[in-house]
Amino acid sequence: MISELPFEQRACFIAGQAKSGTTLLVALLDNHPELLVLPEETAYFPTVLTKYAPRGRRAQFEYLTKESLSNVLFGGPCKWGKRNYSTFPREEFRRTFEDSAFDPANADADLLVLMVKAYAATLGRSLDTVARWVEKTPANRNYVGAIFTRFPHARILVTMRDPRAILGAQIALEKTRQTGRFSTYYVIAHWRVAARLAIRVRDGEVPGLVVPYEKLVCEPASTMKEVCDYLEIEFDPDTVLTPTKVGQFWSGNSAARINFSQISTEPVTRWRHELSDDEVGWVEWHCRDLMPEFGYEPKLSRRELRYFMRPIRGERPREYLKSRAYSLRDDWVRR
Repeated sequence: MISELPFEQRACFIAGQAKSGTTLLVALLDNHPELLVLPEETAYFPTVLTKYAPRGRRAQFEYLTKESLSNVLFGGPCKWGKRNYSTFPREEFRRTFEDSAFDPANADADLLVLMVKAYAATLGRSLDTVARWVEKTPANRNYVGAIFTRFPHARILVTMRDPRAILGAQIALEKTRQTGRFSTYYVIAHWRVAARLAIRVRDGEVPGLVVPYEKLVCEPASTMKEVCDYLEIEFDPDTVLTPTKVGQFWSGNSAARINFSQISTEPVTRWRHELSDDEVGWVEWHCRDLMPEFGYEPKLSRRELRYFMRPIRGERPREYLKSRAYSLRDDWVRR
């Protein structure tokens, strides 16, 4: 039973791919009275425990509070999209987390767990009321083994979405953000990693639950009931069908800048009228072998060289060359 686990082992990690529904899933779980949900990504496994671990706890703390997407919870600037935490006591959160992180008594304690506990204290939540605490970083998909090594009793939720819809969303994001670093390679490479993980979860090789984005938005009640059952918490439709951030209604982070007042099914098919055949072809060139595993039937009848060669909207020359080179490398490795 969950109540018999120590607090640090009541973890739930959400993994997947950017724009695959991880943020929506977090928002639907946010206000559940049995959960404690970090509303922003920490990149704890992908970055804190890899890049910053050799630099010590102070460097890890500084990354979490100043550089990660969670920095906004500590009063930092919002890097992408709209976030309003004006009613959240950000300075208190930072102070509580810092005091705990550098208390000699916590020298051996996991920094993420200390952050979660500080978040609970800031919200006035007793740890005894928390059946599960939740952290979402899409790149958790690459660190499932490390997650279970550190948190053996963790629950893993893996989101999946049609890769053509993800490409459409990323093109829309690049049009808005104009980073100049938009990589079509990462769209398909990250999807393949998430797909392989989802297949392993589905086949029982890895403990977890796969949450298809299309099912989440088209059948939210049944999907969220399945999620709640997996997390061993009560399913309350009045709570888990209303997306929130720190208890405040959340209107979404659509790449097309479309706010919603309820869960929308429109993003499921948007790619059909937004992507050209060449753009669809790029995705299907790389993903068509795995797409039917999730009910994503290829639209085009066959692979054509032009789908591989033609640039995608928003793709700069340097990223174009890198994406094609990485794609050829991966194809050689698979062969």
